[in-house]
Amino acid sequence: MAANLTIDKIFADNLGTAFGGCVRDQSLNLFSPEIARSAGANWNPLPFFGRAEKVRFRARWAALLQGIGLWAALVVIPELKADPKLSRKITSQMEAYTDALLKAPILDHLSPDGIRDYTLLRQRFMRLGAAASTVPDKDAFARAFLSALTGKAPNEAAPARVSAMALHVGLAYGLFAKLAEISRNEPLSYQRDPKKRCNDPYKKSADIPSGACRFSFERKWFPMD
Repeated sequence: MAANLTIDKIFADNLGTAFGGCVRDQSLNLFSPEIARSAGANWNPLPFFGRAEKVRFRARWAALLQGIGLWAALVVIPELKADPKLSRKITSQMEAYTDALLKAPILDHLSPDGIRDYTLLRQRFMRLGAAASTVPDKDAFARAFLSALTGKAPNEAAPARVSAMALHVGLAYGLFAKLAEISRNEPLSYQRDPKKRCNDPYKKSADIPSGACRFSFERKWFPMD
């Protein structure tokens, strides 16, 4: 069945939507404070304390996740990398859907400078994910993220920090790669009709690969603790 799957703009659009949901999940309900601790970030263990710092970190993590998602898509599905139009399609859809999902829980709580920081970091990480000459590795993403947090050059990051963050990068990559494999190997896993778009931003990403809104997600946001 997989051999009959068409890798086109509709496929890229659906995959971008699925990845946007995956970014949301990894930034909210699947997020672990251990990620912040591994990066050496200030993370108050008490709920509702240090909320501004927690929101800002989650925004930066979400920016990184989108770069990792693009990296995974281009590695798992080479056709996307071979056609710039398809890679741009998945990028634009993932960014748009991610922003829609993260608006209420994260983005609305950022200052204008925080939004600018998120946008610029996402551009930086997306360039890393789309690197054509070499396949990005976990350490490269870890160093880039640590550089964004500290303001230092990527090569100045402490080896222990790089190793700790690379572990989380690898776990995130694995989720995106699995989602890409499901979308590619199961032709019925997504909706071919572009008019039947999943417009509900409260659907779990595990349900979004199909592009069909089949399962509901309880509409509540998780505390930034």
